[in-house]
Amino acid sequence: DFLDGVALTDLDALRKMYGQDFDAERTLLNALNTWSLGVLSCDFFHADVHAGNLLAMEDGRVAFLDFGIVGRVPPRIWTALRDAGASVAAEDYKGLAQALCDMGAADSVDIDQFATDLEALIKSLDDVNPQIALQEAEGGVAAQIAVDDSEITEVLLKLVQLTERNGIKLPREFGLLVKQALYFDGYTKL
Repeated sequence: DFLDGVALTDLDALRKMYGQDFDAERTLLNALNTWSLGVLSCDFFHADVHAGNLLAMEDGRVAFLDFGIVGRVPPRIWTALRDAGASVAAEDYKGLAQALCDMGAADSVDIDQFATDLEALIKSLDDVNPQIALQEAEGGVAAQIAVDDSEITEVLLKLVQLTERNGIKLPREFGLLVKQALYFDGYTKL
C-alpha cells in the first residue's frame, strides 16, 4: 500500500502540508499515543520508531512503517514494571529493587544493597535542573519545561552501571522500550 505523508521530523514539509493548522505537539502526541496504545494492547509493538519509520499524514494520522524490528512485553515484565512504578511512587526502594530483579535475570542479588543504590540514584534526580520558560498564551500563561539531555543520559548510564554492579541483566524488552522512548524524547527537541 502507498501512504501519502511526510517525515515526522520534516517541519517545513509539515507546515506546507498542514498550513496554519499545523500543531507539532498534536502530531507528536498522535504518534506517541498510537505507539503507546500498541505497546499496551497488542501482542507485539513497533520497536524501531526512528524518524524514517514515521509519516505524518494529511488527515492527522501518523503512519508507522517497517515493522522489521518488533518487541513483545511478556506478562512477567508488565507485572514487574507495574510493581516498580508503584514502588517508586511509594518511595519503597526495596520493593523497586525486588521488581527490577523480577524483571531481569539475576543470580544472587543483595536486595538491601541494591535498594540503597537505587535510592541514591533516584535522589540524584533532585540534582537535575529543569529550565522553565513562562510565556503569555491565549487565556493565561503557558509553561515549557526542558531538561538538559546530558543530565538524563548520565542518570540512565548510572542506572545501567548500578544494575550491572548488582548482578542484574535487564531484559531486551526493557531496552527496546527505553530506546523508543528516547526516540520520542528526541522528537520533542525539534
